[in-house]
Amino acid sequence: MWFDRLEAVIADQRRAWPVWLSIAFGAGIAIYFALWREPPWPVGIAAFATALLATLTLRRYDAAWAAGILLCAMAAGFAGAQWRTAQMAGIMLPAPIERALYVGIVEQIELLPAGQRVTLRDVDIKDLPRAATPERIRIRVVVSQPELRVGQKVGGVASLNPPAGPAAPGAFDFRRQAFFDDLGAIGFGFGRLKVLKQPAEAGRFQSLMSSGADAISRMRAAIAQRIRAQLPEAAGAMAIALTVGDQTALRSADINAMRDSGLAHLLSISGLHIGLAAGLFFFGLRFGLAFVPRIALRYPVKKWAAAVAILAALLYAGLAGWTTPTQRSVIMAGLAFCAIILDRSPISLQLVAWAAFAVLLFQPESLLGASFQMSFAAVFALVVVFERLGPWFARRRQSWGEGASWDAKIFHALGWLFVWLAGTVATSFIAGLATLPFALYHFDRISVYGVVANAIAVPLTGFWVMPCAALTLILMPFGLEAWPLAAMGWGCDALLAVAHWVADWPGAVVVMPALAVIALPLTATGLLWRGLARGRLRWIGVAPLVFGLSTAWIVERPDLLISPSGKLLAFRTPAGELLLTSPRAERLVRETWLRRNGQLRFDDIADLSGSEEWLRCGPRGCDYGEGARVRVLLGEVAPSAEDCGGIALLVAVQADMAACPAVASIGRATLAARGAHAIYLDGGILRIEDAAQHIGQRPWAPTAAAEPLSSDSGDGAPAGAQ
Repeated sequence: MWFDRLEAVIADQRRAWPVWLSIAFGAGIAIYFALWREPPWPVGIAAFATALLATLTLRRYDAAWAAGILLCAMAAGFAGAQWRTAQMAGIMLPAPIERALYVGIVEQIELLPAGQRVTLRDVDIKDLPRAATPERIRIRVVVSQPELRVGQKVGGVASLNPPAGPAAPGAFDFRRQAFFDDLGAIGFGFGRLKVLKQPAEAGRFQSLMSSGADAISRMRAAIAQRIRAQLPEAAGAMAIALTVGDQTALRSADINAMRDSGLAHLLSISGLHIGLAAGLFFFGLRFGLAFVPRIALRYPVKKWAAAVAILAALLYAGLAGWTTPTQRSVIMAGLAFCAIILDRSPISLQLVAWAAFAVLLFQPESLLGASFQMSFAAVFALVVVFERLGPWFARRRQSWGEGASWDAKIFHALGWLFVWLAGTVATSFIAGLATLPFALYHFDRISVYGVVANAIAVPLTGFWVMPCAALTLILMPFGLEAWPLAAMGWGCDALLAVAHWVADWPGAVVVMPALAVIALPLTATGLLWRGLARGRLRWIGVAPLVFGLSTAWIVERPDLLISPSGKLLAFRTPAGELLLTSPRAERLVRETWLRRNGQLRFDDIADLSGSEEWLRCGPRGCDYGEGARVRVLLGEVAPSAEDCGGIALLVAVQADMAACPAVASIGRATLAARGAHAIYLDGGILRIEDAAQHIGQRPWAPTAAAEPLSSDSGDGAPAGAQ
């Protein structure tokens, strides 16, 4: 009986099979990245072959056949992620270099509020072996050089560092992202970059295949420079972000206002922007051809307009930098317009599924990013809701026709305006609700008034800013972009005004402690189940959603945090807040710690009254805790024998050694090898966790941290001492 019911459920999900295949493919990718140790290369292929053989063997049974296909898709996702990792060079700077003399070819130029950031490829660093030289490096310079062009060979001097690891065990790992970007070092440049050689002329085939990316990058940089030259700083930075997808020129205050007001999604070139750009060409061309009866009555002008819209979406995506939200949006737009050409419905869950599969096929690592998760969660929820509400809206609009009551006639007169306003508010609410669990997991905050801000900003963007942006790009080759760019600047000023206005409202942002890692698959499962299941079975999806969000109050919080460089430490107060050792050091690390602790403001040890029993600080350092006491030596203080008595842990982060034979110790060598540390003092029991334990032995882990854990921490301390 149960087997028959299972087959009935599978048959009922026939239209959603592409969605389930994409889910299984993504699950295989997630399993690969969740492993602590890099698996041998034949594992993925062997798993796929085994699943395929089992599927073919059991193909007579519908339930087994469906399960086998899902297992094949899962194994294919695992193998695809393995293959993607194997293709990356993964060369990262082995150690910081204070003053490195380098040369390289300019690949990308990003404008900053002060100066610019330049990404170089084909790098050569003096006194560094070629085998240890990264493929790409990123240099920040405070001097703006408008004469720089993509493809030039440049040289300079910079302070270089390897990409940073997580700010805390389990936090976001920038080093993993840099691994898949082939970015091996970041640094700060001294003085101007010297142009050594202009871009070489390439052959016809090489120009098409090898220099296409450089040509697009040069175009993006030139557009950004033209915009900055004609618009003031704030409006110009916003216009650059909306036109070429480069957010680096925005000031921190403006970025924070956009984030706190719930408008940060407007800064990322995604569905709204691609849809508007393609829609302008689609409706504009179709409307224009409708005035030519000989063409409109004889030819499929709607399909012609759809084909042009696809080209417009591809061009705009190239200008926007081809990020994950842009890829998802242009794939979905392309599939939607292809559906119009083929006389099919352009909006469906199958469309979302194929877009997700296409992105994951070429960039499996994007599954781990907030951009992929939030963009697809929003689109998935919107398609599900509007598919179910579509018949209701259709009936309501029919009831506004002739013979209806007086109130229905009013609605008929104002019908389109009402539907548009209601659709804007409903879209913002649904998308915000769907992305809420992922925003909490990655950013630990909620924008309370996001629906209000979006109800104002989205129409402003759609009907003013983006049309002006399209006109600017069309007229810029002819030097006629001044007036549409000025109009776009007015709209950008209005967007920033709305963002700052809403962000300044009382309680505009609510912060929450970091969710547990299990919260991410739980909330994703709940959202997918709610959208795909039918009838009362949909309510089962509420349970994983609620449990995933509740993990914020279950996760144990560390009592002591140490940054990877050792320049910043945080002590947990009896009230549960973090007290920092410096108000200025390690800004990004500090913000990450506070955000994950659900904390907006902080104090430092200079604010101590001296009467605290839980933390006592003196000229050499601090003693923390009661049962299991931790002694922290600050600055360049070297440990002595007197520092080892009566404590469970000695921390001397800026000393060459922190050796106390009888107790656990953490010093400079430990931090360099293992990354950020979190210390737990639970009932007098000491527990130590570090970033390397969470990363595991993966290709993007630092060389020292990728080694198996030993019984010695490197500074005379047992790793994870109890």
